[in-house]
Amino acid sequence: MIQLTSRFVGQLDFGDDSVAGAALPAGVHGFGAGAWYWIHGDETLTQSELDKAEAALRDMAALVAEALVAFAAELSDSRSTTSSFREFHLEEIPEEMVCDLFDVDTCEVVTDEVFLDHLVLVGIAINPAAKERVLALDFAIGADKPTDQLLVAVWDRNGTVTAHHES
Repeated sequence: MIQLTSRFVGQLDFGDDSVAGAALPAGVHGFGAGAWYWIHGDETLTQSELDKAEAALRDMAALVAEALVAFAAELSDSRSTTSSFREFHLEEIPEEMVCDLFDVDTCEVVTDEVFLDHLVLVGIAINPAAKERVLALDFAIGADKPTDQLLVAVWDRNGTVTAHHES
């Protein structure tokens, strides 16, 4: 692979893999302090493509807001990915941990709003050549005490956002 430079993580070393990444100690424009940042590419990825993809991250506030709108819209459907993610955190882990994760005294007070307020950006991935998964923002419940579950907002090449639950 040719040598590429990320404006966020500096010189990229893909080694034998098609993914390079590093922690972002300062985050991107105030979001995701300590988040992981991954770049997916292969020998065809050019500096120009990488620069263009990273330029999309200039307005992280808008991207995070768009992700939260997509998650909020899904909460009205109990079978949606976001609802399943929420229910996992309310039903599949001990109540004491739920209360700690959401900073509440009882699970019953974890409304949709409380749930959304506790989503924290913990990872960013870009794949300039992809059609289905060009940009992904990984969210966890509380960056300082996350479970191993992620709620991921994924943008395709058309700008459509979908939610995914990953662990």
